[in-house]
Amino acid sequence: MNKQQFLFIMQNHLTSITEVERNELLNDYESHFTYGMQNGKTEEQIAHELGDPFELVREILGDRFTIQDPHTSTQTTVSLTRNIFIYIGHFFINIVIVPLLIGLWSGWVGLCAGSIGLLLSPLLLVPEYFINDTFSVAKGFAAVTAMGFGLWMTIAVMFTFKGLATISRSYLNWNINITKGGSIK
Repeated sequence: MNKQQFLFIMQNHLTSITEVERNELLNDYESHFTYGMQNGKTEEQIAHELGDPFELVREILGDRFTIQDPHTSTQTTVSLTRNIFIYIGHFFINIVIVPLLIGLWSGWVGLCAGSIGLLLSPLLLVPEYFINDTFSVAKGFAAVTAMGFGLWMTIAVMFTFKGLATISRSYLNWNINITKGGSIK
């Protein structure tokens, strides 16, 4: 908290005392800031040394103190109706997004299976050689070509995994944030 914020809080919450008293107190606190800054302290350090301005107002006003602690009273409470609509909307969004994510991950598993199949295609020539007792150069060429496509597909699978993992993690974190009562971003 800097000097301006500190004095603003004091000025706004000391309205129940006379203007002369209020100005005298504010001038006194302002002189604390001036003296502290001349001695090399920052505004934040001085404000911390002076203490919580709400506590100071409470001490100054005594029985006339009517404001509550700002840490508990200034937070806006969200109405029950708004929460219900947020959770209903959240439920319907999940009905759409979760199956979509499952479909994307299923497609990724299919890409993995396809790349593994293409990578292992040269191994299928070995049983054929033993069964038919012949070796076809064209089939060997096709198997090596399929293996090359498998290598390219493996690279695509790795990039796709990183993207899907990032999307899934972000969506999970968003769900957790909403469930804990966070804001919708």
